[in-house]
Amino acid sequence: MESKYVVTEIFRKVFGINIPFYITEDLRSKAPNNISFSGIETLPNYTDSRDMSWMGTPVLFNATFQGGKYLEYDMKGELVEKALQTFSLPPATMFQFRRAKNITRTNVLGSNGTVKEIFGFDDWVIDVRGLCLDEPNRSAQSQLKELLKFESLADSIEIVGSLFTDRNINRVCLQDWNDNIPQATPGVVAFQFQLISDEAIEIIYNP
Repeated sequence: MESKYVVTEIFRKVFGINIPFYITEDLRSKAPNNISFSGIETLPNYTDSRDMSWMGTPVLFNATFQGGKYLEYDMKGELVEKALQTFSLPPATMFQFRRAKNITRTNVLGSNGTVKEIFGFDDWVIDVRGLCLDEPNRSAQSQLKELLKFESLADSIEIVGSLFTDRNINRVCLQDWNDNIPQATPGVVAFQFQLISDEAIEIIYNP
């Protein structure tokens, strides 16, 4: 039996996110027949997405956990290396980015406003919410198992994706994991977690 998913409806049920559809022409019984689209210019394709989902739709903002050797705790509580395969996050994944600045504000007598001293930037915090869906070549449960392998790491993860590259984010730490199976939606696993940007800082001593 072919599985069909109304992703917008699942997002609304699980995360409370409404993704509206807009209809440009009102649903009148007597629509005008003399509509002409001549002279209308279309915008260029700014997305230029080369990644396609199994349904043939473009994946505009994808993200991939790079494979390699990472650290995790074994049953004895000792750090050991674990080899993981590259994993692309499911196409139905949403990202929300935020970052704070470390600013100290000082009041000045006889002046309007304050003096701002910027000491640096905080880490990027990325809220991730998505759906694992049964696909022809992989099930929702198999995708969940791959995600849990990265969740169990005691290490930062190398990540690739246009949203992360634009913000100079190369590695992230995963925290605050949560997953559940929405009611009456077979073949669907909902997940959400946070990613914290991580940057290797090398201290160079001049002789």
